[in-house]
Amino acid sequence: MKINRVSQFFYSPTHTTEKIVTSIGDGTGVDPLKLIENNLTYPGYTETLIDVEPHDLVIIGAPVYAGRIAITAIERLNGIKFAGNPAVLVAVYGNRHFDDALIELRETAVALGLRPIAAAAFVGEHSYSTRDFPIAKGRPDELDKHKARDFGEQVAKKLQSLKSLDKMPALTLPGTFPLPERRVIGPAHVETAPNKCNKCGECLPACPTGAVFFKNGYKTTPELCTICCACIKACGRNARIIISERIPQLRETLAQTCADRKEPEMFI
Repeated sequence: MKINRVSQFFYSPTHTTEKIVTSIGDGTGVDPLKLIENNLTYPGYTETLIDVEPHDLVIIGAPVYAGRIAITAIERLNGIKFAGNPAVLVAVYGNRHFDDALIELRETAVALGLRPIAAAAFVGEHSYSTRDFPIAKGRPDELDKHKARDFGEQVAKKLQSLKSLDKMPALTLPGTFPLPERRVIGPAHVETAPNKCNKCGECLPACPTGAVFFKNGYKTTPELCTICCACIKACGRNARIIISERIPQLRETLAQTCADRKEPEMFI
């Protein structure tokens, strides 16, 4: 099967998933003008979506939160129409483990009529990572992106070797199926420390769910906050802080237990 075009879909609040998905797309060898980027991250994303064509290779990428795909990513993917396309599934996790994320992404893709032909779990800097408690700091780095391009090349070779998707065996992936209940970290959201905030406004457009708003200072609608920490990473004054009893201790634990570098895992 020939790859005419690559349609890339990613939900990437802190841009780590975006870097991996686009690197995989680059590795397929498709004309750069036929590498289509569909960014599902921000409110209003539907206005910029480019329809999938029947012979596109689809790449779907999303971050892993507590061993599962980010709920917002699943919700936004479920609103997209596909055309029985071959699909590459990508989960980006913070150097702990991707657990059941690829299984969840596979089941989501199949329900949308996609035909998963390959999958991969890559490492990105953890959302909770800070200067004092770094977790996979700077990932994906150049080595990760190089491996992503190599993976894209392998995917292209596999697809070109197939005459049809009809007799292709189901993609086997690690994880638990049926999917277990999601783990709940507990009440948490990100808020602004007024004594540190200079009202620059960088936090507001960084939020993927519209949780940040301005009313006598930048504030957060707690029920909309997914603790993706995009606003924290966008703030140059460390004025955005996590309000949680558990997460500060969890961050410190992850910085200690997830210090050893993990490498990408690929399934073709």
